[in-house]
Amino acid sequence: MRWAFLVTVFLLIEIYAFQAFKTSFKHNWILKVYVWINVLVIINLLYRFFIIYNQSLNLSDVFYNYISIPFALFLTLFVFKLIVISFLFFEDIMRLLQSFYNLFFELNKSSNFLVQRRNFISKIALIAAAIPIPFIIHGIYRGRYNYRVIKYELAFDDLPDEFDGYKLTHISDIHSGSLKKINKVEYAIDLINKQNSDLVLFTGDFVNNKADELIKWKNIFSKIKASDGKYSILGNHDYGDYITWNSEEEKKENFKDLLNLQKEMGFKILLNENKKINSKNQSISLIGVENWGKGGFKKRGDIDKACEGLNSEDFKIVMSHDPSHWNKKLINHPTHFHLTLSGHTHGMQFGIEIPGWIKWSPIKWAYKYWAGLYKEKNQYLYVNRGFGVLVFPGRVGVWPEISVITLKKA
Repeated sequence: MRWAFLVTVFLLIEIYAFQAFKTSFKHNWILKVYVWINVLVIINLLYRFFIIYNQSLNLSDVFYNYISIPFALFLTLFVFKLIVISFLFFEDIMRLLQSFYNLFFELNKSSNFLVQRRNFISKIALIAAAIPIPFIIHGIYRGRYNYRVIKYELAFDDLPDEFDGYKLTHISDIHSGSLKKINKVEYAIDLINKQNSDLVLFTGDFVNNKADELIKWKNIFSKIKASDGKYSILGNHDYGDYITWNSEEEKKENFKDLLNLQKEMGFKILLNENKKINSKNQSISLIGVENWGKGGFKKRGDIDKACEGLNSEDFKIVMSHDPSHWNKKLINHPTHFHLTLSGHTHGMQFGIEIPGWIKWSPIKWAYKYWAGLYKEKNQYLYVNRGFGVLVFPGRVGVWPEISVITLKKA
């Protein structure tokens, strides 16, 4: 029943989009080009699914290397059609109302009951639907590697004097299984190292599903440097929960391999624990929790366990993958956390951000805190927009991010 509904919806969308072309252009070749583009994209996608099925390949394993681009093209066409039919649907309502009005109230009734679709409305719909296409294509081929460095200075009254000017580089959501271009990733690592930060902090999702996704990139990420070291925590994708394993032992082994790979790259993993970062006779406390997310996301984060041994006067920085942990648990926790670093949302890899004017993404309907800096109850949260991509192989308007936060004494 569900598949029948989806097929019906898909066919209705196709009919609407086809009708827009038919009523807008008198030249048949334009309609033919539109039809053939749709046919080729769909056949290409179905063919790749067919190969995966017949070779008994795991879809989750091969998606990012085999069908991500055809899927993105299909998605782009689908968005195009949705925009078109959003215009035509409302016009058809008006056409229907006008037709009934003519039938019952007009003396000079037309021979045709239904008022014809207006040509200029269809053209407006097609123009509006075409606007996002170049941006989506740019996001697939260039936007996903448009790394940018975002810098903040945060002042605290109780920051230890020795840490005035202390610099943190924050990265998140690498999703190594989705990375493609080695030279682009190397460029991003150079950007990280050029910040000359005291700490590099990674807030989860090194992989999409499996530890072996990271092997190809191990040497590159090993080049990340920081004077006081680099630390990492786990995100929801690092547990291997989104694919089927042959056994529970295989899943556990994969998890162990991921932890070992991070250690081999020089990252110190914090699993519901804390670490003192010392400078002369003073220190700050770095707290790392496992993933804790609202709804159906894994909740292995234990902030109370992670805070064991800390003093109330310690300056505390929390690393927690999912920003919902901050507003659900950390803001009102008895312990005061000066700064929390998160990721997870990717800014949905789609949005509009113009500094000082607009900051919008559909992800805001799911996450109140989805990108950038927030402050509540004298506590800060920074949500990194992510380093890599997931599912959709691109970024439109929300670029991959390297965030740099300098701590200042107020």
